[in-house]
Amino acid sequence: MLASLESVSKILSNPTWDLLVVLFFVAAGFFYGMVAGKKKLLAVLFAIYISIVLLPNFGYLDYFTQDGGIFTVFLTRALAFFTLIVLLGFLFAKTIFRGKPKKEKFWQIFVLSFLEVGLFMSASFQLLPAKDLFDFSPLVQTFFASSGIYFWWLTLPLVALFFILRRGKEE
Repeated sequence: MLASLESVSKILSNPTWDLLVVLFFVAAGFFYGMVAGKKKLLAVLFAIYISIVLLPNFGYLDYFTQDGGIFTVFLTRALAFFTLIVLLGFLFAKTIFRGKPKKEKFWQIFVLSFLEVGLFMSASFQLLPAKDLFDFSPLVQTFFASSGIYFWWLTLPLVALFFILRRGKEE
């Protein structure tokens, strides 16, 4: 127990660049969730899931990066992933998830924001050649970049949706 407290203290007193990026995304996701609301969070969450399926199957990306190096592949895929999420999120917000929600609970927005950012980060590590370009801290590698944790980031938002949407019908 004492050794783990020392390692956490060491990480927090001297954070690595990748941990700062993760913290930035968590803070930005939470801020977006508070400003946008639950319906837009749901729209973006569905957009992330669909983008995870579409990006690896979009063969034209390889056509654009055939003469470039690994950094060009990374930038092209990152731009395509982010663009898909933004476009699909906008489309879903205007069609499927339009209107004002009846009740927005702080804890629901917090949980959705956290899980959405976690899914985005983990999917980014899996879909983009980031592991080939950068060295990540053990903390980021364990919680976002490993293949085993990717399954949990894919699953946890769905479990949370079950409880949030079910609870909304009961109230």
